[in-house]
Amino acid sequence: MTDVLARARADLAAGRPWQARDRLRGALAHRQDHELLDLLATVHHEMRDLPAAGALWFVTGRDDPQARRAIEAWSARHRNDLARWHSIPAPVRRTVDSGPTQVLRRAVGPLDRPDRTDPDGQPESPWEPILFGGCAVTVVVWFVAMVGIGMWTVLRWIWG
Repeated sequence: MTDVLARARADLAAGRPWQARDRLRGALAHRQDHELLDLLATVHHEMRDLPAAGALWFVTGRDDPQARRAIEAWSARHRNDLARWHSIPAPVRRTVDSGPTQVLRRAVGPLDRPDRTDPDGQPESPWEPILFGGCAVTVVVWFVAMVGIGMWTVLRWIWG
């Protein structure tokens, strides 16, 4: 896994922060330690995405002027605790038990439904399951209707 960090640092040094970001986001599925989170926050900061950097520096507990500015930007973008909670990448929310993360989790309170997010870490829309289910039902009804019409047509040819 240190190879991922070394390659991400090389991408960052070569002026390819988006590649470093993608590489590190992929590594989050397997590892959520302080070094990886701090490097990912640094990459976000290099890309001028202060709220994303602030979310990760909040989790790591980093406290310097750069981190404080990023955390302020994160707090300004996500004005309530629930929005802040969902802005932290899902693998980090599930595994990191740092002091600040625990405080935020307690402030959020019980979640009414499982923590469902898309790969970018944004909460899933409540309409998504309804729309997907509606489309699936529509396809099944269409298929059954086409089979019924086809069978009716064939039977009329045979006996007609």
